[in-house]
Amino acid sequence: MQWHTRRDLLAARPSAPAGSILFAGEPTEAVIGLGPQDWDAAEAIAREALMGCELGARDRVLIAMEQPASLSVALLARAAAPLVQSVAVTGARGRMRLLAAIRSLKPTVLITTPCGAADFLARLYMEFNVDPVELGLERIVIGGEVATAGLRKRLAREFEAEVAELYFDPFFGLPLAWRCGGPWEAAGGTVALAAPDRDEIVAEDLAADIGDAEIVVRPTFCAALKDDVLRTGTLRAAPKSDAGLFDRTLGDHVLLRGRWVSLDALRRQLALIDGVSAWTLEIDRGDRTLDAATLKVGFNRETLVKNPMWLSRVEQAIAAACPVSIAVETSFAGEIEGKPRGAVDDLRGHHGDAPGIAA
Repeated sequence: MQWHTRRDLLAARPSAPAGSILFAGEPTEAVIGLGPQDWDAAEAIAREALMGCELGARDRVLIAMEQPASLSVALLARAAAPLVQSVAVTGARGRMRLLAAIRSLKPTVLITTPCGAADFLARLYMEFNVDPVELGLERIVIGGEVATAGLRKRLAREFEAEVAELYFDPFFGLPLAWRCGGPWEAAGGTVALAAPDRDEIVAEDLAADIGDAEIVVRPTFCAALKDDVLRTGTLRAAPKSDAGLFDRTLGDHVLLRGRWVSLDALRRQLALIDGVSAWTLEIDRGDRTLDAATLKVGFNRETLVKNPMWLSRVEQAIAAACPVSIAVETSFAGEIEGKPRGAVDDLRGHHGDAPGIAA
């Protein structure tokens, strides 16, 4: 049995059988291939998680995730199809488009992110003057982010719907665990809890009464990794927490608006820009429904602070390294020795350093 983080999985380069579909992040880091049999097995695991959310044959499902054209969403839709009457996919962005899709398709189930659901609910009242109950949603399934406290109960109350939760792993984007009125359960034994500082699984039960534990994935559906353990860099929340299965992230990946941002990739891109002496990625949610991020860059020369060319170079570095948009602020920081490593200032309280873990 080998233990992997996202950082060393790229170096390990697990073999991919002929006909594989490659799962790669943005930017490409860990590349994992699922062969035809692997894909079928992964689909079955995802279907088990969706069955745990009590999807039924009369349901019409609308999936509104951050990456509507991604392989993981395609697999999610294929997994749901045999269980329900119909499945449709749309993007989570553009709440007016989402409202139009709901009115047109009349889904009974909406699968989306916690922040996406919260923002949609807020706009229904503030911008669209629509009563959420009028939409006819009977079940809302949320996952992919750390949810704001009290969101589950608010969604259930405002939409008069059942609310279930999914845990999507950061490698394949598959739903590998669910909670629907009871404790969290893992699909096919693919998720367990491990010690954050050593390679040891400490509990199979996701609701186990233990202290800090990192969520790990055992991808039994992937032939190349079926005997391995993948560290996710996420710490399990308290069993009855509103946050979801995890409430903190650790190491070199931070979760922002439902997408994973690689700090190492951002660090490499910024290191190519002459004059950058310090940087901090500030993330906040505050009283808003969505995360906001600002990259605060310190230059070693005052002439660069308001230079549009250097601002553009920073913006291009963000575009190359990050799958989400991030605002930029510049200042004069003076000289430092060596290349700036950078820091994360997470005002949400979701992210921290991980001694011994490079997720």
